Amino acid sequence: MTMLTWKMRILQFCRRILDLFTNLLFWIVYQNKSEALPPVTDLILLESALSLAIKIRTRKLTSTQVVEAFISRIKEVQPIINGIVDERFSNALEDAKNVDEFVKSGQYTEKEMEEKMPFLGIPFTIKDCIGVKGMSQTAGLVSKKGTKAEEDADVIVLLREAGAIPLAITNVSELCMWWEASNNLYGQSNNPYNNTRIVGGSSGGEGCLLASAGSVIGIGSDISGCIRIPSFMNGIFGHKGSTGIVSNQGEYPSAEKELDSFLSTGPMCRYASDLLPMFKVLAGKNASKLKLDTMVNIRYLKIYYMEDDGGNPCVTQVCTEMKMAVQKVIIIISYYTFKKHVWHQVTENLFVQDETLI
Repeated sequence: MTMLTWKMRILQFCRRILDLFTNLLFWIVYQNKSEALPPVTDLILLESALSLAIKIRTRKLTSTQVVEAFISRIKEVQPIINGIVDERFSNALEDAKNVDEFVKSGQYTEKEMEEKMPFLGIPFTIKDCIGVKGMSQTAGLVSKKGTKAEEDADVIVLLREAGAIPLAITNVSELCMWWEASNNLYGQSNNPYNNTRIVGGSSGGEGCLLASAGSVIGIGSDISGCIRIPSFMNGIFGHKGSTGIVSNQGEYPSAEKELDSFLSTGPMCRYASDLLPMFKVLAGKNASKLKLDTMVNIRYLKIYYMEDDGGNPCVTQVCTEMKMAVQKVIIIISYYTFKKHVWHQVTENLFVQDETLI
């Protein structure tokens, strides 16, 4: 065994001892200190945005009822998660009443409303770096305290045109630069599943609010994980789209020069079914550059994954639970792909013209 190998093993052993000590310390400090969220009692909060939009268009629900449900939920969970930093509840209710009157007017058919305004009457939330006219836009900086956006960012304009209603602004890390949502202006946002844990960042306030059923759809931005990390840590859905598809205009701080090619504004959702229709709206005219309506045959997809970084002795090891979760997803995808493949072969043998697409 070489000297280098011995040194690596010693480093690995020291790292494990350090991890055991810190895990014990945090367990002692934080045990039994998490406050459970109030249970969801309003069934409106358990539906996707698309489902709610259908019910609003068909007059099974009013936009006012939907907005009121989410306002009530935010008031329940905010003291625990500290997810929002500004709200427009009164204005949102006025917007909702206007939507209800519009639906009753019969100006458009249900089909026309679906095509022109797919999110008609649906409230949405936005991270505190994307401009909503008259609302907080501080990026978590003390020096920006009290700063209000002078106009809507492009993505807000598009969602408003799609019928959606801005409801609240959510917490971020300072300058949206860290993988949590904590700053000296609004404090720290807390994970809804365990308040002693972080929510990820920088779109962490958005992530924890969606996970808490305080919102159903929201807008985040991502330059190095700012949508993806909170989505992972809060168990919701988010997407960083291809560069240049969704406009970044109206954000603070703005990404300069080459950094703008890394920044992507995108959807964050409580339900996966809302991701694609939201992204279509946010992409605007650029949606035609992508094959968003093309069905995908999963037999031809290649999925790459990694369980760890290769075993760096100076880095905390990935826990067993995380590795098992990855393996579980791989098994499910493999099974589903195989099942689809077999069904495809059967239908081909029966001369059925079926592409078996999902």
